[in-house]
Amino acid sequence: MNWHSIGAFSFPSTWGALIAAFFVTGIFLRIYYDKNDWFGNTVFWFILTWKFSVILFDFTGVINQPLSILYFNGGLKGFWLGVAVSLIYIYIKGEREQLFIAWALIILVYEGALEFLVDSASILSAVNILIGFVFFYLLLTKGKKEIWLLVFLGLQLLINFSLGTLITTESMAYVLVTMGLLAIDRLRRVSHE
Repeated sequence: MNWHSIGAFSFPSTWGALIAAFFVTGIFLRIYYDKNDWFGNTVFWFILTWKFSVILFDFTGVINQPLSILYFNGGLKGFWLGVAVSLIYIYIKGEREQLFIAWALIILVYEGALEFLVDSASILSAVNILIGFVFFYLLLTKGKKEIWLLVFLGLQLLINFSLGTLITTESMAYVLVTMGLLAIDRLRRVSHE
């Protein structure tokens, strides 16, 4: 894992890529749909849950060293708890027409920013991002957003497989969040019929 520093603050490349993905997606939703309150709030709840979940998962450590809240996060368990809280918030407040587009853009920008930050640009990485933009365009302009999202996800997982990174937290998050968003979309469609 590559680390980067801005002044005294050091962070892994995955954090930088995730922040870039959230930022770009938020700007895109603001420009394209003229509102994205649900997305900003979802990101807020994800980060808040992930950061402060250290209290749940290392309670005695936090009691012994209260300032550890500033320096530590909930780790992988906190990440998944943040994902669960975010999906619950999306179910309650998310904009149905924007869900798949926002998720595909997060994946696309995350992958591109991660390749940039770890400085591992290759032909396969460039092809991955180029094909990702083509599928994002299709997702944005054509009907059947669920199908295009699944094709986009399948392609991303195929590329991750060819890079030897199929069994990672990122790939698992891609699959589980996509399944969650499809379930949320289905539940909303059924409740509106």
